[in-house]
Amino acid sequence: MIQSGPSYQISPKKDAKNVFRVLQNGGVAIIPSDVGYGIVAIDPGAIPRIFVAKRRQPHKRHAMICNYDLQKQIHIIDSREAEMVRLLTVDLDLPVGVVASYRPDHPIIQKIPQDLLHESSIDGTMAMLVNGGEFQEELSKLATDAELPLLGSSANLTGTGTNVAIEEIEPEIRAVADIIVDYGRQKYSRPRPSSTMINFDELRVLRFGACYEVIQDVFSRFYGLPLPNDPGRDILFSGHLRQHRDSD
Repeated sequence: MIQSGPSYQISPKKDAKNVFRVLQNGGVAIIPSDVGYGIVAIDPGAIPRIFVAKRRQPHKRHAMICNYDLQKQIHIIDSREAEMVRLLTVDLDLPVGVVASYRPDHPIIQKIPQDLLHESSIDGTMAMLVNGGEFQEELSKLATDAELPLLGSSANLTGTGTNVAIEEIEPEIRAVADIIVDYGRQKYSRPRPSSTMINFDELRVLRFGACYEVIQDVFSRFYGLPLPNDPGRDILFSGHLRQHRDSD
């Protein structure tokens, strides 16, 4: 099922409700975000379908798709770093992959089986993709209100890069989805799609992604912290500085 077409009226609130019903029933969804299309699930039994379709390796990790409020509840971040996250995602409205230590006793984390939690975290940290656009905000709110984990990654074969339009997504990835929401070409496609990912425990860049130069400027201008320059896709295609944290 693909929601698109000449007569289709985009409605993030309505579309998110339709997707959430599919996910609650054990389905897999391909969804839009400002940094490209993602493939997500809620039911632990559906996650392996994503792994198989993407041809993922054991060292790859899922990320939690969330809004700022949930990220603030789950992550354990010192006050200065928490201020950074708020400045980037709320005040400046930038998409960011926030990696930090997490609260294992949070009700949503408690819903994740141990084997799946192992596949979604590393060294006590978890990646949470924050501020991915209006549709993602609506879907995240539904999952949060139901105290259910919304897990996934980018909708592409592993290592091929994030896709910013439905027609770019490989047929085998589209085939595994029970519902696909097509909002056309997504906002942040150049110079890189996907979210910039930063470990806020260590203040270290894990992945160069969308809006990276803006994020780099924020760190330097407001906190006096230099971040490395993005070497570009020709030199570092995936953007990942440490492949074992790859959520593509």
